[in-house]
Amino acid sequence: MTRRSRRLPVLVTSAAAAVLALSSCGGGAPGSVTPEADEVYLPTATPTGGPTAALDPPADYATVEGDGFEISAPGEFRQERTTSSNGEPMLLLDVPSQVSAVPQRVAVIRDVDPVASAAEQSFALETSKGRGPEGEATRVQLPTEEGQAAFLVQWREVRPSQGEASVEVTYWQLMHQVGDDLILDVVAFAPTDEFATSEVSRILRTFVPTADAP
Repeated sequence: MTRRSRRLPVLVTSAAAAVLALSSCGGGAPGSVTPEADEVYLPTATPTGGPTAALDPPADYATVEGDGFEISAPGEFRQERTTSSNGEPMLLLDVPSQVSAVPQRVAVIRDVDPVASAAEQSFALETSKGRGPEGEATRVQLPTEEGQAAFLVQWREVRPSQGEASVEVTYWQLMHQVGDDLILDVVAFAPTDEFATSEVSRILRTFVPTADAP
């Protein structure tokens, strides 16, 4: 099937920033798209398990409740509840990494009345991060309850590091659409050299929407 593309604001993460500027969140027309249109943006394959599968929280994780979701993290992760650029509450979970400007971090933000569906937004993000000779991004659709949709985009990019050599950072971004008027975004990142041994991907995999969402 030929994929169509139209210009969309793309969710952008900044590892060096104190908060994540998710530029497509908030305001705009509702994100309801016809099923036929959403089919254009579906990944070509879905995962069968492995490192992207949902994870029951390990015994040493504590559950953190947010506005319409639960997520779990080890006790050493600092918790901060703040407000994102779209005026919605945002949860940050992080610990320092070996690179002072780039923590190991997980952020959860509410995208209320999204400008497009999670299928379309994740396609735009995958396309954006996959550009260029060294660009590479992957996107998979994850299982959800009926009437919901979830997409995980994974990519790497080189970030400046405040007086230090530039550092490659690995990102996972989950877009979980619980309804036409709400997408819950979860962004996990860490320096690539630390990502596999960090807890950030496992924290992301404990994320679940709750009955009070939206």
